[in-house]
Amino acid sequence: MNEDGKDRLVIKALNVKSKFLSITLPIRLLRRKFSGTSIKNMLTISGVAEICRRYFVMNMFDGTLAALGVIIGMWVSGVDDPRVAIKTVLAAGLAMFFSGSLGAYLTEKAERERKIRELEEAMFQDMKGSLYERLSKLAVLVVSIIDGISPLIACIALSVPLMLSQLFNFSFTVASLVSLLVGIIVLGLLGFFLGRIAKKRPLGYMLYMMLAGVTSAIVIVLLGAYI
Repeated sequence: MNEDGKDRLVIKALNVKSKFLSITLPIRLLRRKFSGTSIKNMLTISGVAEICRRYFVMNMFDGTLAALGVIIGMWVSGVDDPRVAIKTVLAAGLAMFFSGSLGAYLTEKAERERKIRELEEAMFQDMKGSLYERLSKLAVLVVSIIDGISPLIACIALSVPLMLSQLFNFSFTVASLVSLLVGIIVLGLLGFFLGRIAKKRPLGYMLYMMLAGVTSAIVIVLLGAYI
């Protein structure tokens, strides 16, 4: 069996209840360095890929709806300066980036450290420098970056039509409608991605996500009209 295969067996074995760990886990492999293992394989082995998919979709969804709320809210309120909208949307995106990254980092770090301590107690072994400890550090870093950057990407994407409105001198109303269209497209792509992951009705997931964007836009417009 190759080294990657051994690594996969090790991480799968970590899911065994702690009272069986000392019997089922090959300590030699757990303490092996991963110098010959690729980053992609390490992410797959540690289960980070699955966590990152969830965080990416959830936070991209949040960022898209937040940006749509800001842009449509300003349009309903009579704001016609795209520079104000751009600054507000990007500020919201940066706020979600820092809060998401820091929150995910601290949360994931605490969870991973708890698992390492439990593993050390079960195996009577110091896991410092082991494969599992290094994978845990990598997981914390990757998850925190994905958690923070996904809403920022959404905010930047929805800000592009507002930036172009300044270059090509078209109205804020047109720019807002284009941003709404971009937001709905982003939500549709996220829905399609979820459908592919679930291997079931990607078009259905796409429609659900797009409907969420349209519904939020309608609610914001109605609030602006009656408040």
